[in-house]
Parts: sequence; C-alpha cells; structure tokens
Amino acid sequence: MPSTLKLGLCVPAALVATLGLPSAASSQYRLPTITASVVVQADSLHDSAILLAEKTRWRDAARLHRESAALRAPEDSLGFRCLHAAANLGFADDDLPSAQRDFIAAAEQAHARGDVENAALAYADAAWVAKERNRPAELWTLGRQATVLASSPLLSPVQRDNIMQRFVQADAEVAVQDTR
Repeated sequence: MPSTLKLGLCVPAALVATLGLPSAASSQYRLPTITASVVVQADSLHDSAILLAEKTRWRDAARLHRESAALRAPEDSLGFRCLHAAANLGFADDDLPSAQRDFIAAAEQAHARGDVENAALAYADAAWVAKERNRPAELWTLGRQATVLASSPLLSPVQRDNIMQRFVQADAEVAVQDTR
C-alpha cells in the first residue's frame, strides 16, 4: 500500500477515534456538580447545628458540626469553625473528652491549611480542657504545641501576645484555686 494511501486512511481513523472520546469539557462539568452537592450537604448540617444549639440541644448540635466539618475540603475555613463550635458545645454540655478532641481536630485543620494563629489558639483551648480534666501530660503536650506555633514568624507580636495571654489567664485561675 502506498504511504499516501496509508496516511489518507490513518488521519480519518484518528479523527473518528478522537471524536468518540468524552470531551474534557463534559468531564470537568460533572466534578463541580458532585462537589457542590457535598458543600450543600455540609452547609445544611451546619445550619441545622446552629438551630439545635439555639434550642440548647448541644450534644446533637456538636455532632452535626462534626459531620459538617468532615464533609468539607481541608482548605475550607468553615471546617475549622464547625469543629471549634462543636468543641465549645461539648464543653457547654460538660462532655470534656469530646470538647478536647474537637479543639485538637480544629487545631489540626487550621494548621493543615496554614492558619497558624487559629491552630495555636485551638491547641491552647485544648490544653485548658486538659487542665479541667486533670490530664497533666496532655496539658503539657497541647500547651507546648500552642507555644511552638505562637513563636512562628508568620504571626505578628499582637497575635503572639493574644495566644500567650491564654496561658497567663489559665495560670491566674490555677493560683486562685490554690488559695481556696
């Protein structure tokens, strides 16, 4: 077979094969639809958690905040806020182990997306809950994580002082309790 005939048959065959493949545009169209439905579900859980918290159903609200955070992408800052809210609700419900776990999860989420200040503040809160639970080893570990993050050059002196002030307040509370 002459080479021009081969080339004449190969080009149309390649064109037909290419047209039979799914286009890049259609495959890109489906991904945002899936992602959007997950975000909508996470937002719905978040909204429901807020309503439950207003009705003082703190344990259920904390659970929904955790579920909302689990559905969110690591770079979504609302995931941190949901975990932080879950921790506060757990503390209000006197569920200190859950509160501590949620503060730690919030700190890890913030740290993973580069939010050093919120990570340090959440670790400081987790350390405070560890103190309330009378867990000195966890208090030391979590407090150390907060102070290491507080020394980051990414933080301003005001941000650093805000983080360290949490420990000054905790030390003052311990001193008052010791005098009783």
